[in-house]
Amino acid sequence: MSIELGDDFVDFASEVMYIIEDRLVSMDKAFHYARFRHRLRAPLRVYYNAVSDVVRNYAYLSFMARQLLGSTSRKAMVKAWLMLNTNGHYSRRLRRKVRATVEEVEGRLLEIRDKDPLTYLSIRYSFPRFIVEELSKGMNISELEAYLSHLNRRVTWLRVNTLKIDLDRAIKLLEDEGVEFRQNRQHPFMLMVEGYRKPLGYLRLFRQGLVVPQDLASALVVLNLKPEPGDVILDACAAPGMKTSLIMQLTEGRAEVVAVDISEGRLSKMRRLMRLMNVNESRVHIARSDSRLIKLKGGEINKVLIDAPCTSSGAVSKDPGVKLILDRRPGLVNHQSATQYSILSNLVSQFRGVEVVYATCSILPEEGEEVVGRLTEVFGVKLVKPDVGGLSDGYRNYPVSQLVGRVMPHIHGGEGFFVSKLLV
Repeated sequence: MSIELGDDFVDFASEVMYIIEDRLVSMDKAFHYARFRHRLRAPLRVYYNAVSDVVRNYAYLSFMARQLLGSTSRKAMVKAWLMLNTNGHYSRRLRRKVRATVEEVEGRLLEIRDKDPLTYLSIRYSFPRFIVEELSKGMNISELEAYLSHLNRRVTWLRVNTLKIDLDRAIKLLEDEGVEFRQNRQHPFMLMVEGYRKPLGYLRLFRQGLVVPQDLASALVVLNLKPEPGDVILDACAAPGMKTSLIMQLTEGRAEVVAVDISEGRLSKMRRLMRLMNVNESRVHIARSDSRLIKLKGGEINKVLIDAPCTSSGAVSKDPGVKLILDRRPGLVNHQSATQYSILSNLVSQFRGVEVVYATCSILPEEGEEVVGRLTEVFGVKLVKPDVGGLSDGYRNYPVSQLVGRVMPHIHGGEGFFVSKLLV
């Protein structure tokens, strides 16, 4: 890194971590709050990328800081990051004070790997120990390591919005702008970005809603619902509207969506997105309500999409702050699981002869296999294996494992998602 980072960065990055843990907010929000309290001497993007890496590797940096500096404070963790990733005057001065060399500390970490591989994986890839233990019940160590490693890697997917632009035209414009990408074979409107000349958000295609960022896993949730013209679909946790807009794209604007969300602020964003994406707003009925409690009238709805609120543990590449929050507040998992079951049970109890897709951006079985497993026992609903996207089976050792699907980052290239399909 050519720009020198020093005490100002240590103070700034440690405050971002504090805000994440104290307010339970995303890294982006914490970064936004902290930036107005500090005079940043380097370009904002430099700070953002560096802070993201600090947060993403918090457990590894805590281990290194303890061994190198004798402290696990937030500031010590940031200093450890500087020693490992920069070579300016500040980091060289820090290295003169360390208790051991980096090579010696890495050797100690490898000793842990041989004695306690789960602790090693928790430290190396910076995931809370309880998550690593839970995942180890359903996969061997080598697969678990690949899974955790790829969860940490940010992969950018784009969706071409064919409501506003022809696919071939969009591809030509992206290529002209210097964007390098690979089309998904099954779903060619989904593009995995491999390189670009300038930030994607600066492109005219983005500003005009011709191309939008949407992860492959998110798109696969909608694709497994198989929306068709004439469908009347309930999107039970709809805002900010990316999945609703994809429903309308796949049906060429000929489906009808009842879009429900509990947050008025998010629904306002959804309305703006619908206009930007050229969605026929007369066919999208937006309502503020709590899907845990909502009572629906009429029998027109034939499909239900529930992309439920969750821990977002499958999206740590996008928001590494999730790791810090779950490490400090593991009880959030059970809280979210209870919310998910409340939404599912309320809606399932009101329908007959309806297809329901339930999904979460979570790598935890408490928010996936366990929720739908309990639902099938209580309500007797039938599970049908999602068959779009070549999804992996659910985690082993659950009765529903072979009837549900998971998007695995190291296999599919998307975020970690749980996907299920129920016939009510």
